[in-house]
Amino acid sequence: MFEFVDRYRLKILAQVGIAGLAILLLFCGLTDKYLWQDEAETAVLATRMLKFGKPLAYDGVNLIGTDRFDADEYAVGRQAADWKDGLDYHLRRKEFKPDTAWKWQPWGLFAVTAVSIKALGPTTLAARLPFALAGVATALLLFHLVRKYSGSFQMALLASLFLLCNPYWILHARQCRYYSLSSLLLVLTLLSYARWQESGKGGTVAFVAAAWCYFQIDYGTVWPVLAVLFLDAFLTRKHSWRHTSTVCAVLAVTIAPFLYYYELWGRGVGQDTSWKQRFLANLFNMNEYVVPVLVVLASAALLAWHWKSLAPAERRLVVVSEGIILALALWVPTVSVVAFLRYAIIAAPLGCLLTAWTVVRVFGSRRVWLIWPCAALLIVTPWASLPLHALVSPSYAYALNPWYRAEFSALRNEDFSHQQDPNRLVIDWLKKNAAPSDEILINYEDKPMMFYLPNPIRGGVSAFRVADDSRMPPRFVVLRLSVGFVNWPIFLSEVRRYRWTQVPVQAPDLPWGNNPDPMSQYEIRSQRPVLFFAQRVGP
Repeated sequence: MFEFVDRYRLKILAQVGIAGLAILLLFCGLTDKYLWQDEAETAVLATRMLKFGKPLAYDGVNLIGTDRFDADEYAVGRQAADWKDGLDYHLRRKEFKPDTAWKWQPWGLFAVTAVSIKALGPTTLAARLPFALAGVATALLLFHLVRKYSGSFQMALLASLFLLCNPYWILHARQCRYYSLSSLLLVLTLLSYARWQESGKGGTVAFVAAAWCYFQIDYGTVWPVLAVLFLDAFLTRKHSWRHTSTVCAVLAVTIAPFLYYYELWGRGVGQDTSWKQRFLANLFNMNEYVVPVLVVLASAALLAWHWKSLAPAERRLVVVSEGIILALALWVPTVSVVAFLRYAIIAAPLGCLLTAWTVVRVFGSRRVWLIWPCAALLIVTPWASLPLHALVSPSYAYALNPWYRAEFSALRNEDFSHQQDPNRLVIDWLKKNAAPSDEILINYEDKPMMFYLPNPIRGGVSAFRVADDSRMPPRFVVLRLSVGFVNWPIFLSEVRRYRWTQVPVQAPDLPWGNNPDPMSQYEIRSQRPVLFFAQRVGP
């Protein structure tokens, strides 16, 4: 009796500690920086969903595009002069539906954000709150998943601790974007899958519901996950072939209408790099920030060695986790234009699960005192990731150190120090000094202005309405000279038509604001030149 009470208290204390650490890391300084381009896209489309009933790319004033750079200056120049040509240009690129309804991400992402904005208003906190909460829930559910199906309290605690000590997972989970929700639904899908395979009450319905919701948040990474899970279901034969096929068919039928609406079969964009280059870049990201390749190999070897002695549920948990990691390593470079970390970081909970399982199984019950020192080394140092560097050299955009994880400095800067944010500096000045009807010309980070300001915004990567003479000329201009992926001649031609006076705002000329990607985390903001922010004073 007393032993049960002590175990129960220990479990509760562990979960309180996990929740407390998660809240500290995910909420501290959450609103210090304004939404950056990708976050603002989510928030603007959510706001329009509240207003129009669907996330419209064009609301009659401002346009949301996919930020795909087009080197064809003639095509871009034509649409820059007329809003109708601009809409046709984006429709030809299949960025949204004929009624301008967004289809580049599933609408579940915007629905979640819209609920928060409806409750709290169009603020930075409202936009990021549901995603930070999802991050807390992910850490707690990972603890529950590992403890339930491995039977090890220590392994469960380690898995959650590894996740919360992953700086780039934390940085992404704080974003008004699908990352933390994808991680949460990945863990929920695994939990419900295990329950279904054990014939637990409601397991089948829970699995279909979790997988369906996962699709509605992130229809990019759900496919390799489902492929691995159904392959495991067919091979292990915990249920009859007919039963498993029926579950697969039900899920397919419920997803099919959305596949048709989002036109996923026709999705595709030009890829500037080879598959091999994207594969190696994604492999580096996964090895460095999701799970070291060395750990994956070690877990596979341990699994083979202890196969007969492991409980079936624990075996399945490790097998499907390894399978999903491998599938994402191949899937991301196949379907993406650039292998950004954001596409792989959602699998960090599974990487932490494998790492915790490997550490505990290596040392076992005889050398249990070595578990926590080993865990500390894995958290603080990149030593387990270093062997892959002989095959995949890190890019110049990554700040690495062979003795400790350099990304902790990025987490410290984000959570516990104030940094200059070009979006906040510029937007706060415009809130006080610009009339709602003043047109603003900007070459990049146009979407944050659409969220925080009522003004007509022209420009962006596609140069929408940059040279539109049917309305008042731009009253203000914001140019980031650090941005190379826009058609500069079109912007410069328009700026040269008028006389400007510099606005007294010392905003650093950074390509983006609160971007969580490694390549953006090591800019020394105080040493950056000031972006061009000016007010029109005459022709």
